[in-house]
Amino acid sequence: MFTGILLYKRFSEYELSVLLSVLHQSGKKVIYIGLDEQVVKGEAGLTCVPETTIHEVDLETLDSIVLPGVDDFEHLVEHQDLAAFLVRTYDNKRVIAAISSAPYLLSMSGLLSEKKYTTGLTVDQRNFLGTFNEENYVETHVVVDETIITAKGSAFIKFAFAFGDRLQLNYQTEWYGLGGLDI
Repeated sequence: MFTGILLYKRFSEYELSVLLSVLHQSGKKVIYIGLDEQVVKGEAGLTCVPETTIHEVDLETLDSIVLPGVDDFEHLVEHQDLAAFLVRTYDNKRVIAAISSAPYLLSMSGLLSEKKYTTGLTVDQRNFLGTFNEENYVETHVVVDETIITAKGSAFIKFAFAFGDRLQLNYQTEWYGLGGLDI
């Protein structure tokens, strides 16, 4: 089984850095999924080539999906194909993780309506977008609610560990040299 990493224009590379390391360290297979076949450039300029698309990926090969944040997600607001893909992936078995602004993508797809969550978006941004259930917002770094994991962008290390733990991956937190950091 694979972890699908979604790639879209202006995705945040640093939010994936430790997660990709955890996946690699544990030997977990990864597939990079684009919205289409186009080359994708992250917010820091890293150029990536998706291996498949949201239209072509075989969902039966995925046990998890990761959605990185994006510094300007206007091109993803109400993206119907992405919303439909996320709805198709949600089955209460597959782990779906979103960090920073990416919980909006889960919210616009209706996947957060009954889930506890956190996000890097402010209350004003969440209210403006109009898709979030404020009663379920939790002011913390990372929230795991069954198979949905959400996190603030600054908690990218905790996010990676929560994802690895939820998938029961074999990795070593000490490798990251965090010393006394409360993870």
